[in-house]
Amino acid sequence: MLEKFFAASYAEAKAIFMATAEEKEFDLQTFINPVGLGIDGEVLSIDVAYSGPADAPAMLVLTSGTHGAEGYCGSGCQVALMNDAALLRKAREAGIGVLLVHALNPYGFSYGHRTNEENIDLNRNFCDFTAALPENPHYDALHPYLIPASWPPGEDNARAIQEFILTRGEQAYRDGMMQGQYTHADGLFYGGRAASWSNRSLREIFRQYGRPRNRIAWIDYHTGLGPYGHAEKIFVQADGPDYQRAREWWGRDVVAIFDSDSSTVDVRGTLVQAMLEECAAVPELTFLALEYGTAPLDEVFTALRADRWLANRPDVDPTRRHALKAAHRAAFYPENDDWKGAVIGQSRATLLQTIYGLSA
Repeated sequence: MLEKFFAASYAEAKAIFMATAEEKEFDLQTFINPVGLGIDGEVLSIDVAYSGPADAPAMLVLTSGTHGAEGYCGSGCQVALMNDAALLRKAREAGIGVLLVHALNPYGFSYGHRTNEENIDLNRNFCDFTAALPENPHYDALHPYLIPASWPPGEDNARAIQEFILTRGEQAYRDGMMQGQYTHADGLFYGGRAASWSNRSLREIFRQYGRPRNRIAWIDYHTGLGPYGHAEKIFVQADGPDYQRAREWWGRDVVAIFDSDSSTVDVRGTLVQAMLEECAAVPELTFLALEYGTAPLDEVFTALRADRWLANRPDVDPTRRHALKAAHRAAFYPENDDWKGAVIGQSRATLLQTIYGLSA
């Protein structure tokens, strides 16, 4: 059954998503990325599938592929939902429209990068670019060591990073790595200098589908942080009634980015801003990131660093390139049945809770 949901490439994931949406009679819309074709010659696009009345008072939104290479997980969960007649019936009977946004970052999904065609991390790109952008002095200090001249990094490189951690602390290292930065276009977690194509497209999707609603719940799928196979429920809105509602819907294990025990940090420029700004008149907006663990954090960071080093070196030996790309893929998509089963099971439980929450 699992092979019915999960794909081996972006092109295959897109084909499965589109075919399933047509079979289950979802309405389809496509936003084509003008950057060009994918690694297999396929059209790169954000594909949108909607089921339910156009004026349904409540809407459930699922997004996949915000971070490109993480898209296999979310795509599989979206296809699983389209095949779940019982869940879709519950949503329909409760007056809930279902909106699936497939491959928000199709370039990264296709080419096996976490970032888009401009090396932008989409979850750091939803900023006010007319104002001063956030600073990240911790990343500025780390950058020369994170993307070294040669790979793998030498002992001096490892000592320099360890010295940073010993001097400034583990939290400074995590903030430097994950919070987002806007000064090094060739670096990690780069937020960009303007709204990306995916940013603009997502805002248009919310303008089209989100504004007529009374309640919207949005789940965005991610991988790479936390224990293997475990879905951490991450809340990224402000503390207050929205946070309390999230905990009522999804349980006391919801973790906010402002909590000290979260696997992530207080990220800037997250894509939740698209919903908060484009659907500001909607009375109730609730967002959850489902973050599935894959490998130890050091391995994930190493894979990210290697992929960024590799991206600027087209002359790297093909065998070595393949090995580094395979390690990067594994850091975000463990192709094991136990992991896939955990992904689908936890997603379904969360979706059921969300439908009950939207129905209240």
